[in-house]
Amino acid sequence: MAVTGYTGTAAYIVFGSTTLNTYYRTASPSEEIDLVEKSAGADANKTYLTALKDGSADFELVMPAGTAGTALWGAVAPGTSGTLEWAPRGTTATYARHYVTAIVKNRGQPLTYNDLSTISVSFQFNSAVTDGTY
Repeated sequence: MAVTGYTGTAAYIVFGSTTLNTYYRTASPSEEIDLVEKSAGADANKTYLTALKDGSADFELVMPAGTAGTALWGAVAPGTSGTLEWAPRGTTATYARHYVTAIVKNRGQPLTYNDLSTISVSFQFNSAVTDGTY
């Protein structure tokens, strides 16, 4: 059976009112859950309960020149809160859509000689992720 794949060129990524997919190189949203060990003395193996969910997303973005770069840098200032939305395949009807309230945890801009200028942004999720479709 042949697997149908897709590239990330059609991805849609927005934070607040700022479009990020124009500039993104990598996007790594991640969800996790805390585990509470519930094993006791008679148990031969550890067992767990699920607890609180958590999540984050890391992005590498190309830093645009001029006022577009200034606006992008300002939109991802640490402490900024807003809705982070991503759709890996784009916004065509029936394609997956995910969104969450997120806070910018950190941003960075490595200075490189003779290479493309990029910025990195890390978001901390501040609500449950909503999964749906367009």
